[in-house]
Amino acid sequence: MLSTLKEIRDNIADTIRDSQVDSLIDSYINLTINELSDYHSWSFLRRKTEFSTVSTQEDYQLPRDVDRLNLIRQTTAPTRLRFVPDHLFYAWIPNPTAGGNPRYYRLWEEVGVVTQLTADDTIDVVSDSTADTQTMTITGLDDNGVFQSETYTINGTTAVTGSVTFSKVLQVSKSAATTGTITVTENSGSTTLVTLMPWERSPRFKTISLYPIPSSAITMYVEYYTRLKELVNVSDVPNIDTKWLWVIREGALAKAFQYQNKEQSYAITEGRYQQGLAKMKREDMVNIDYIPTLKNTNTGRLAGIVELQDSIVDSSGFAPLY
Repeated sequence: MLSTLKEIRDNIADTIRDSQVDSLIDSYINLTINELSDYHSWSFLRRKTEFSTVSTQEDYQLPRDVDRLNLIRQTTAPTRLRFVPDHLFYAWIPNPTAGGNPRYYRLWEEVGVVTQLTADDTIDVVSDSTADTQTMTITGLDDNGVFQSETYTINGTTAVTGSVTFSKVLQVSKSAATTGTITVTENSGSTTLVTLMPWERSPRFKTISLYPIPSSAITMYVEYYTRLKELVNVSDVPNIDTKWLWVIREGALAKAFQYQNKEQSYAITEGRYQQGLAKMKREDMVNIDYIPTLKNTNTGRLAGIVELQDSIVDSSGFAPLY
C-alpha cells in the first residue's frame, strides 16, 4: 500500500526507471494534490467553525485553512448571510456604515499575517530549529506608505532583524520548506505577526466585512472548504482516504511520463488519472441519508415533493440554500 511521500515517490521512480529526479517527482505529486483540491468541492474537505462579533467591528479574519466559503450564518437571530460583491453593495446600500444584526458579507482582503503591526516597526524572523538557513521575503508598506520587500536569511534559532520599517505587512514567504516552525514578530513590541509551519511557503488569510456592522456580540457559524496539504517530509501522508491514493500516483506518474516525452505512456496514464478523478467525484456526491421529500405526519401521506432548500424562509423573505 502506497501511503507516504517516499513510498509514492519511490514507486513512480521505479516505474519510470529513473531514480535521479526525486525532487521533480515530489513536485509532480504536490501538483497533482493541488489539482485534486481544485477539481471538486470535496465533502471530506468541509470544515466548520464559529466566531463572535464585536460591537462596531466590521472586519473579521477567517481561519488560516479557509480556501472557499460555503455558508455563513448567525446563530443569535438565525439568518444565513448573503455574499454581496462590492459594486452591488455600494449600489444597493444607502448607508454602508449602519449598525445592527449582520445580514450580508463581503470578501474584503487577503493578507499574509494573522496580526498586523501595532506601530511602524522593523521585523524579526526566527526558527525553532538550528538547521534552518533558508531565505524569507517580507512584502508590505513602509512608514511612508511605499511598497517594500525585504529578504532575510534565517539563522536557525537566532533572531534576525530587518532594516526596513514597515507600517503594514502584506505577504510573508519562504524560499523552501523548513525543518522547524518560523515565527515572524514585531521588533519593538515583540508581537507575533504569523507563524509558518515547516511545509508552509506563503500563508494567506481571508478577511470578511459584515453589514450591518455588528452592534453587539453575535455568534457566527461558518462552513468552508479547506485544501489538501502538500507533502514535504518523507513520512507525510496525503489527507484523503487511502483507497484514493492511487489517483495521486497516476496523476504524478502521467506528469513524469510527459517529462520523459513518452507520449503513449503519458496518454494511457493521464486517462486513468482522469477516470480516477471522475470516480472520486461520483462517489463523493452520493449521500445515502439525503431525504428529498417532506412527509405529512398527520395523515401519513406525502404532502408533495418539496425541495428542502425551499422550505425555509429567512427574515429577508428569501429562501436560503441550506
